[in-house]
Amino acid sequence: QSVPTKSKPPYWTNLSDVAKWKPEDEFNVAKVNLKERPVFRTEGVSQDKVDKRECKVVVCHDMAGGYIENFFNIGYSIQYWQYVDVFIYFSHHRITVPPPQWTNAAHRNGVKILGTFITEWERDMLENELWVRGPHSGVPLYENTNVNREVVSVFFADKMVQMALYYNFDGWFINVESPLIGGTPHARQVIKFMEYLTQQMHKHKPGSVVLWYDSITKEGALSWQDQLNDMNYPFFEVTDGIFINYTWKEHYPSSSSKKAGPRKRSVFTGIDVWGRNTYGGGGLTTYKALQVIQKAKTSCALFAPAWTYEHFGKETFWEIDRKFWIGNADQKKEPIENNAKREDPSEGSIISRISEFRKNIAVLMNNLFADKGLAVAHYITPRYSAGIKNFYSNFDRGCGHNFFIKGKKVLEQEWYHLSHQSIQPYPTNPTLHILSSDDSLLSYRTSYGTTWEPTFDQAYTGGTSILIKGTDKGKDFSMIPLFDLNVVISPQKYTRASITYMPKDQDVMIGLYVKVGLDRKRKDSTPDDEKIKINFSGTTSQNQQDFSIVTLEEEDEEGVRTTGDEASARYQKFETTFVSVENDWITAEVQIPPNTFSLSTADPSIEISIQELGVVIVRQPFPENIKEELPIPETEAGLSSILLVGELSISSPPQYLFDQEIQNVFWNEHNLRIENLEIKGLLRVSGTVEWELGVQITNNRHEGLDENSSSDVDIVNSFGYYYVYAAIHSSQKKEPNTEELTFLGVADVNMFVVAGYDVPVSQVEKDTVLSIWIQGVKEIDGKCEELEKWKRCEISLASVVEILAH
Repeated sequence: QSVPTKSKPPYWTNLSDVAKWKPEDEFNVAKVNLKERPVFRTEGVSQDKVDKRECKVVVCHDMAGGYIENFFNIGYSIQYWQYVDVFIYFSHHRITVPPPQWTNAAHRNGVKILGTFITEWERDMLENELWVRGPHSGVPLYENTNVNREVVSVFFADKMVQMALYYNFDGWFINVESPLIGGTPHARQVIKFMEYLTQQMHKHKPGSVVLWYDSITKEGALSWQDQLNDMNYPFFEVTDGIFINYTWKEHYPSSSSKKAGPRKRSVFTGIDVWGRNTYGGGGLTTYKALQVIQKAKTSCALFAPAWTYEHFGKETFWEIDRKFWIGNADQKKEPIENNAKREDPSEGSIISRISEFRKNIAVLMNNLFADKGLAVAHYITPRYSAGIKNFYSNFDRGCGHNFFIKGKKVLEQEWYHLSHQSIQPYPTNPTLHILSSDDSLLSYRTSYGTTWEPTFDQAYTGGTSILIKGTDKGKDFSMIPLFDLNVVISPQKYTRASITYMPKDQDVMIGLYVKVGLDRKRKDSTPDDEKIKINFSGTTSQNQQDFSIVTLEEEDEEGVRTTGDEASARYQKFETTFVSVENDWITAEVQIPPNTFSLSTADPSIEISIQELGVVIVRQPFPENIKEELPIPETEAGLSSILLVGELSISSPPQYLFDQEIQNVFWNEHNLRIENLEIKGLLRVSGTVEWELGVQITNNRHEGLDENSSSDVDIVNSFGYYYVYAAIHSSQKKEPNTEELTFLGVADVNMFVVAGYDVPVSQVEKDTVLSIWIQGVKEIDGKCEELEKWKRCEISLASVVEILAH
């Protein structure tokens, strides 16, 4: 087996070790930078919608002590990043740096991620002293009488800033749950420390976040207040927010809101999803706490939502997790069931039978209390998908039962690698079923006659694709918006949308659905009769085979569709060009030419954006009676598979594109090891393969380039990750036969640990070599490097066998 990385997890159990830390841990550095997430517009929006948009969500991930991620075993992951603003990776070590897999996944979804500093109980009281004194004070930590409390050391604050910058995460969660030996003077030191840490994080990493936990008071006592009040306000005042302990009473959030004043949304009222003394009981009734929090207009902090995995197990995780986050917010009425494999009562240990019984009881209780199907999604508006200049998703969930590259299965086993997780579809959008159309206008009804769901069965890239199902009427003419976006485009340049799909029904045609509108975050205060409009400048395609559709929908102020409503939209059809077919997957694209859109204003500050991206389904031949109402099936029995979607992307070309290339692949000589397992007749090769990157000298110019632009070069084609392969072949062969390659795994950084690759000695001849091949995958659009750009390093196995034989 080979693994993507193998390094000591990035945590420290005491501050003495933290003091020795140096930036020499490349394996644990996250390489995906935080993607910008479009912000919501609040002007002209109802107060209820404003509250759902402004309530920020912190997720504090506490699971089994932390650092349990395993490439060869599917584990917990956040699948609904649309409902998360800040993610805390929590453990009970002194300093916790988020594993790079979590940081990469969070950043790709536009979510900030924090490390943790924690002290607990009386055992860590001296660590609190060291924290504010620094490592070289010269005064014993247990000495409290001759301590200068008028000054605070910033040694560890500077270390924490350096760690955040080096490991590429976005701030700190500070959880001091040990009493302060020095009382009030000591607390003043901590407050000044927090002020300094917050200011330095903001200075060196704009947009960073420092959160304080409601634990010690301004007098230095360990006393959870369960609200923002005079006892913990000084800590709140100097940081970006406070995480309120989760044992609060119903009226406490309102008290916190009043105390915070204009910063009330920086109060994160805690909810323990495990239900330990938490208002509403946690679990699938977490929404009860959210009701109170929304009424008080604070924000919320969900502690340990991995309950959906830990408590129920991975067999039912996907179902229970959806109930927790979405409930019936997608308008589907589905009972909660336990689909875990049940053991025969006569078989297995008594412990396993008791465990199964407990799970069944837990599911039954949650069925009783999860009334109305309410969930997080009923109280929090899902955020727009990350990306304001371009967008790409391959739907990968960061795990799978197989691994696919360009539709080819290269690994047949369970795997888990969050760095490979892609952006997931907007979970609550209904299908738009077309009722009628003419040359310029579509009429539609929102419906669930056509549905989608993730599937592990087949994928184009990674382990997941989207399976779209529908009724016969649902195949007539439907538009399925999978992503809500705010990707700003330039009307003077080409805009390119792409889809990769596998048809499952030969009687339908597939196209792209794109919704265009004004920049969603604009502030539009003009009178109704002067509102800015977008118009089509050109004419629609007359080819009846072209069913990629761009709409100019008159979005209401709140940007929300109500199920069952009828509406209309101006539209144009565009030519769909087939680009390639690989392993039964079809890639097609639509190019929207320059000057397709025009504005009713000359104001240069008004921008146009892509607001939705999805799929168009049309039955062949075009149905004559599409006015007929689309029935909503009560079960999935009436649905049939229409297609799998493997990738969706959209972009408006940047000014310049520079290609990065892999170069100089080599084995690290310090840990390369080759063993002769004579009994098994094998050579076992272990070690670390590393590589460097270069940039092409020649510019790659795209259509729509402004030749007169003097803007800085934008190197956007950097790699998001790398695929690593091995091959045994003759040294005379310079290019690999892809059928002979063995897929080893995914690398996040420019190195990969080969943790024991076995080569039968019987296959080794005088010119046999072991080659390790590296294939880059672009972050911006998921494109894999073509074979001629792969790079390799090799070991001569014949010489090794000869040496080992002697």
